[in-house]
Amino acid sequence: MVVYWFYFLFAAFFALVGQKRLASPINNQQSININGLWWLFIFALTLLIGLRHEVGGDWDNYIRIFEEVSLIDGLKDISLSGDPGYQILNYFSYKLGFGIYGVNVICAFIFSIGLTMFCRNLPRPFMALTVAIPYLIIVVSMGYSRQAVALGIAMIGLVNLGRNNKLSFIFLIFIATTIHKSAILLLPIYVLSSTKNKFWSIIWLGIVAITFFLVFVADTLAILYSNYTNLEDIASQSEGAFIRLAMNLVPACIYLFFYKRFNLSTIEKPLWRWFSIISIGLMALYFVIPASSALDRIALYMIPLQLVIFSYLPDIFGQKDAIHRWIILAILFYYSLVLFVWLNFATHSHFWLPYQNLIFLW
Repeated sequence: MVVYWFYFLFAAFFALVGQKRLASPINNQQSININGLWWLFIFALTLLIGLRHEVGGDWDNYIRIFEEVSLIDGLKDISLSGDPGYQILNYFSYKLGFGIYGVNVICAFIFSIGLTMFCRNLPRPFMALTVAIPYLIIVVSMGYSRQAVALGIAMIGLVNLGRNNKLSFIFLIFIATTIHKSAILLLPIYVLSSTKNKFWSIIWLGIVAITFFLVFVADTLAILYSNYTNLEDIASQSEGAFIRLAMNLVPACIYLFFYKRFNLSTIEKPLWRWFSIISIGLMALYFVIPASSALDRIALYMIPLQLVIFSYLPDIFGQKDAIHRWIILAILFYYSLVLFVWLNFATHSHFWLPYQNLIFLW
């Protein structure tokens, strides 16, 4: 537990003492160049995530995937109907003798690069990093390797999209989809945010709904079937999903309420508006859909909304009477509370405790 708090407090310190970064007067964009300190964070996160040992709720599932891939004869046997990108990572790690740790290190590095670029694109990057630690880093990247890598690649795509590099965004989302198919859901969201035509918005909303169904219905039905007579499991699943959906709901409401105060580009403003609308919609659907697994999975891709909103929030009301400092403290306290509650009271947090690292097992 101590190692998780160390990472959080280290990032929180820089978030507290740091100042708002000013965008370039030439293009009104933040520099995303990665300096020495951020490379240190990338290295530290890669070690934390990549060399973990028997940490995370899906550890056994990823061991099983690795063992299945190790049995194939060559790349020609990679299943295109699954997650071929992730299978390829497993295949080469097996051939090189690195085992599951090689897969995890590569996944951790890609995720850390994506997260760093996304944070560096914001006015308070260390605030964004601190916000990411309790759930995105500790829970998602150490529990759902495929989704974490897909999200890391998607975050690079979102940075490029904000700089009007649309083709790069589309390409990166398709790459992310080879790691985990759910990443494809970000494409319709992008289209929704880039059109002002209501007719096409309705068409794309329908596509989002159909895609959502095709991607998740099998998993949802399986969960409903297996848990139909187990009310305790359903209650446990729903409880966790509710909290995670609520974490996206808070910044979504803040953004929609103070929409005009956020100094975002003409591309980013509608994009994060749709992220907010979808986050609110997922919260509403939670009370309608019996199995919350599908909602929980799509909510993972809404997490970047938290980083964006809370990075901008301290400064949208100006700096009179140092009110921004109080907002910073409030955000840090909120996420320290999230970390405390999750570590001590979450149903599945025991899969993360105690933290073990391969380095200390030699």
